[in-house]
Amino acid sequence: MTGKEAVKLSFLEWIYNHDNYNRIKLYEENERYYDGDIDIKLPANVKKYLAQEYGYSGNICRAVVDASVGFLSKEPISLEIKEVEGQEENIKNAEEWVYEIFRKNNLLIKNFIKALRIQAKKGEFAYKISRVLDKSKSEVIDYKITVLKPDICFPKWKDEAYEEMEYFAVEYVRYNSPRQEKEWFAQVIWPDVIKEYTRPLGTSKDQWKLINQWENKYGFINVEWVENKIDDWAWSESDITDDLKDLQNALNKSITDLVYTSDKEAFTQTFLLGANQPLDPETGEPQQIETGPGKLHIIPASADKIPKLGTIEAGNFQGLHDTLDKYLDLVSIVTKVPHIELNRGGNNFGSGGVPTGVALRTIYQSFIGKTNEKANLIKSALENIVRKLFKMAEVDNLDTGFETMDFKPAVHIRSGLPSDDKEKMEIQEKEITNKVKSRETVMQERGIEDVQKEKDLIDSETEEKDLYSKRLTEELEEDI
Repeated sequence: MTGKEAVKLSFLEWIYNHDNYNRIKLYEENERYYDGDIDIKLPANVKKYLAQEYGYSGNICRAVVDASVGFLSKEPISLEIKEVEGQEENIKNAEEWVYEIFRKNNLLIKNFIKALRIQAKKGEFAYKISRVLDKSKSEVIDYKITVLKPDICFPKWKDEAYEEMEYFAVEYVRYNSPRQEKEWFAQVIWPDVIKEYTRPLGTSKDQWKLINQWENKYGFINVEWVENKIDDWAWSESDITDDLKDLQNALNKSITDLVYTSDKEAFTQTFLLGANQPLDPETGEPQQIETGPGKLHIIPASADKIPKLGTIEAGNFQGLHDTLDKYLDLVSIVTKVPHIELNRGGNNFGSGGVPTGVALRTIYQSFIGKTNEKANLIKSALENIVRKLFKMAEVDNLDTGFETMDFKPAVHIRSGLPSDDKEKMEIQEKEITNKVKSRETVMQERGIEDVQKEKDLIDSETEEKDLYSKRLTEELEEDI
């Protein structure tokens, strides 16, 4: 076996080994739960009732995933490069260059939301930097950054800590324009070489053919693997955990029971004891008695019995309602998603009105911890992407408009916890009273750009008010 064949076999074995097979099957299962393939079909009136009573519309898995996505994507991410004395202009140009790449690749909001959803839904994803070549395909003119779903990614870890990659493979079906047909395509990235393979659709896994390869001049793998939470496993865990799937199944079972029982027992039913079924006038056969809401049940008896009319009261559904309530409480505990985010309390947040900032932080404490971990993992990956962009631009001799140096990039992701302006103002007033902060500093925190101008306006208004009060006093004294 040649060296090339050994390398080829190595990556093929990794792509198709048992670990990756189970991982991809799990992604598919999570996708089904999120998309609602496990949803039960509910009548419109039942859906409306459940939504009003429990804030439940069918798919709790989707609600859990979308809660963290919505919480972290209220505002676009922001970029900055920390300033170094004497390098302000150079750093500003570098910051603008990176920002433009992020903007063109929709990483500030659109693909940021995509990344958050894949991260929460499947447990991991990848950022990949690709070169953009000129028309002659000889010179790098730009870079493309893509968000890759983990189903097509195959990182091969070098160490037991799952931090350093030996190589990174991506495999998917693409359209071959010259041949006008679809084919399997694989790109394998090593720190020193990049190779591309293809094979026709429907062929066996050993039919890969090397079609292209080139030197990786950068000396690193231009990919960042992003997890959903830090652990000592090769693969991370989705927000759609096994516990949540069990609860989703249990909720579906309870609602199926509720719908079935409601159909059979939700209404008072009447029965006639001691009468005979009416005969069909055409055939002379007993007519089939229909059962259901508003229907009459006829129970035949001997001829000497006097017919009696009776009723069967509607069934009591309190037990099923209590079960649903407990399941939804368990969902909140297991997923660390508060009831407010699951819309269990509707828009009224219970009978106590809108919570204060302190109450919100208490309610959201565990959820904030969970989403902060997600945000920090994406933040770290994006900062590494920025560092790699600078190194790649330096190697490619790209005309960036700035001088390369040891830049220190920072990515900022803001969560969506509502702020309590009243609480914030009370804290600031206490800080002024206790001489922790000056009024000028507090005015700056409140967004006043020209503090001195604002203070002059306040003094002017105070003088006018004092003048008016003095004039009013004088007029009153004259009247007296």
